[in-house]
Amino acid sequence: MANHFDQNKGSRAEHKNNFIEILGDTVSGNQLIISIILSVSVSLGGYKLGQWFFPRVADEGMVNSYSLLLGITGTIIILIVCSIFFKPKRILIEDEISSENMLEVFKDLQLDYAEELRLIEEDPMTKKELEELGVLSNFNKMGKGDGK
Repeated sequence: MANHFDQNKGSRAEHKNNFIEILGDTVSGNQLIISIILSVSVSLGGYKLGQWFFPRVADEGMVNSYSLLLGITGTIIILIVCSIFFKPKRILIEDEISSENMLEVFKDLQLDYAEELRLIEEDPMTKKELEELGVLSNFNKMGKGDGK
């Protein structure tokens, strides 16, 4: 069983090279290129189809507008098709909240513990939510670990 896990871990590392990050989201480079090509092709194809078809059935002044609408409609259809075929690549890992995890987050985000605690104490709604989630107790433990 351990070998199977290690093989999966290795294959994940190999696949990671195929992913790129755009606007904070992880996407497959190949699927992104396919999606772009499909979107542009269908958009322009719809527009050109409209330029050919609409002069026969619509007023001359409306041909460009109808053609543009046909291209936009094609883009929306391709958006739906791509979202069905190309699923998200995110791997979400849920960790249990602990004072050590919170301390790492505070260091990474360069947050001031005392300032954050003061803001929590001033907002009863936030304080209540953090208590219900069990975060406030870990937050207080984190402060005691720092000697504050």
